[in-house]
Amino acid sequence: MDNKLKSFAESLFTNYGTRMYRKEKDAFLEHCKEEFTQLGYDDVIIKGDKNMFGGTSRNLVAGPLDADILITAHYDTPGRNGFLLIFSPLVGSLGANLLFMFIIMLATVFADAATWVSYVTTIFFWAIMISLFIKNKHNYNDNTSGVLGVYKIAELVSQNPELKARCAFVLFDHEEVFPGLLGSKTFAKWRKKNHPDKADGTVINLDCIGIGDVLTVMTKKKHDEFHNIAKFMQQEGFTVEKARGGLSGNSDHASFTNGVSLLYRKRSLLGPTYIPKIHTGRDTVCDLDQMERLCEAVYKYIDKPL
Repeated sequence: MDNKLKSFAESLFTNYGTRMYRKEKDAFLEHCKEEFTQLGYDDVIIKGDKNMFGGTSRNLVAGPLDADILITAHYDTPGRNGFLLIFSPLVGSLGANLLFMFIIMLATVFADAATWVSYVTTIFFWAIMISLFIKNKHNYNDNTSGVLGVYKIAELVSQNPELKARCAFVLFDHEEVFPGLLGSKTFAKWRKKNHPDKADGTVINLDCIGIGDVLTVMTKKKHDEFHNIAKFMQQEGFTVEKARGGLSGNSDHASFTNGVSLLYRKRSLLGPTYIPKIHTGRDTVCDLDQMERLCEAVYKYIDKPL
């Protein structure tokens, strides 16, 4: 295993395990800025822009802002709302979300008929809201693994001057904040305004690549890059599942026209896939060897001839 990657991973797991509040994010961003600078990226910035709610999303960017290729991940960490996905190991992510929606609808229908159902529904609603603000202290997979993946690919690219000039590595803020994807939407909007010729460029987002045996290639809307990456990863020996975002999950790729997310999932008991243990205190596994293999494949893909 690469010693630089191992050292960076240990520093994140030990000292920057949560990035939910401003002080935590500040410390993490400064650490990452130093790490990317040591890889040879002299143009590392922390870019703060107003998001759609008037707050500031601070995204770390290593490389040219008008790069042809973006390798991305979100760095903020979630609350403790993993109980909403309790049925995932049985029916997969999509099934768990649909089942949860059905339970809520059922409770709503019977709320007037039974006072106790109304009380339970109200309590459950507030439990969800409160859980969003209770930081999950264990985030090895979601999404420390994605941050590590971006770092590893940046390390590989740093040895290739021609490719380095065409790539930027971006860590997004506020992916986990409702309604989600605020940092990437802010950055995508800025890119479209300031570099409209690059708005349709390649965007490969890494989200939860630390555990699982099925490589999910996900997009918001099908496009050539989506199909090309899926085919390439199959040729590289990965077990690949192609998916559309939505109730089955979504990530920062959805903010970009040709965005694609790569993530590992597991098969549920009934077949559909899911991401194990996210948003819970049991998110304590990040297989660096597996993650490194994926990063090397991504590097090989973006290094293909123009």
